[in-house]
Amino acid sequence: MRIWSIQSRKAWEHLSEFGFLESNRHHSESSWPHAYEWMRDQLAKRIGEPVRSDAMPLWGWYQWGSKGKRPDLRCLRHHWGPEGNHVMIECELPDDEVLLSDHDAWHIALNNSHLPLDEDDDKKFDAKLEHYGWKAGAPNPDPLLPEIQKSWEHIFDLDALKEPYWHETENKSIQASFWQIEMSQVKSHKPFTSKYPKHR
Repeated sequence: MRIWSIQSRKAWEHLSEFGFLESNRHHSESSWPHAYEWMRDQLAKRIGEPVRSDAMPLWGWYQWGSKGKRPDLRCLRHHWGPEGNHVMIECELPDDEVLLSDHDAWHIALNNSHLPLDEDDDKKFDAKLEHYGWKAGAPNPDPLLPEIQKSWEHIFDLDALKEPYWHETENKSIQASFWQIEMSQVKSHKPFTSKYPKHR
């Protein structure tokens, strides 16, 4: 499976020197720990446990969106954060070592919200929120947390989330999660500098 992973220049240097690249909790995104830990658990469940107990997923792109599979460097140079030096690594990974998911729907998990399949599903969950007296801006009711996290698994069914709320599969931005990249799997690399605006 062809994957494009955006990594820091320092990560690329590590991959070049040691022949592999992995991640751990020290390098993990700190803004949404609940969602990233959930994705780690899903990767372990669906792909297999990592070699290291503190490993966290690496991320990449399987499909950039309706404009094609490969990420557009012109876009990355202006919109990829944080600002600084990065490398777009093109690699070929075994299909059974990669977990694909809908990038847009992933934001529902980041926001700790329920991910409905359709309008009817959405209305049923709203009724449950109303039953518990939930108000906008309040934490989710504890009894509904397992159902909320279970709903996030819809992001892995790329054909289930459809228009009008989600893109059709051929137009989706599809992200990839995996445990490591080996230097032997790298097909190309392209350094670039991001001018990501600091005020965003």
